[in-house]
Amino acid sequence: MIPSETIEQIAAANDVVEVISSYFPLKRAGANFKALCPFHQEKTPSFHVSPQRQTFHCFGCGVGGSVFRFVMEYEHLDFPSAARKLAARVGIPIAEERVAADEDRQHEARRTRIGSSVLRQTVGTHF
Repeated sequence: MIPSETIEQIAAANDVVEVISSYFPLKRAGANFKALCPFHQEKTPSFHVSPQRQTFHCFGCGVGGSVFRFVMEYEHLDFPSAARKLAARVGIPIAEERVAADEDRQHEARRTRIGSSVLRQTVGTHF
């Protein structure tokens, strides 16, 4: 398990605009950025990235979230793999904590529920 302090460091060191624009070009649209969504076919850009909130959201297909969620969706990775990839990108070493398998599953389930709740709140109030 990756310590929460390390997750916070990784998130702070990986700007969502820089990470997403390393996969495909983004165009400035006021204070935000937009592009054609990589997760579905479209002709008009509905994929928006907010540098201020450090989030992305597609108004066409509804996918959105943090830099971790983007890497997970785009690269088809689980959370720990996405976190490792983002950590490597900015040179943050990861010292994983060892926990019992049962505790690890419970923690991941809790993290998923909390992350989904935060995502719904963030996307619902900011876009």
